[in-house]
Amino acid sequence: MSAYMIISVTPEDAERMTAYEAQTLEVVARFGGRPVARDTNPLVLESDHKPAIAVVLEFPDKQAILDFYHSPEYAPLKEFRHTFARASALVMDADIA
Repeated sequence: MSAYMIISVTPEDAERMTAYEAQTLEVVARFGGRPVARDTNPLVLESDHKPAIAVVLEFPDKQAILDFYHSPEYAPLKEFRHTFARASALVMDADIA
C-alpha cells in the first residue's frame, strides 16, 4: 500500500526554492518516493492560508516517509528550506477500504 506526503509551501525566494526542490527530489527517490503532482495555483477550500505551491509525493509506506523526513540526507535541505519558506505537510495512507 502506498502512502502520500501532501505539502504546501510558500517560498520567499523562487531561486532558492528551485534549488531546494531539485536536491530534495534526489533524496526522495533514494527513499522510494516520487513526485505525483505539483500545482502553483492550488485551490484552498477551508483555510485562510493559500500556499504558493502544493506538492504530492508518493512513497511505498508511511515508514519510508518518516525515514526520508528524519534522514541525515534530508536534514540540511530541511534546514535550508526553513530559511526562505513556510511549509506544512500531511502524511496519509492510500487505504481505500
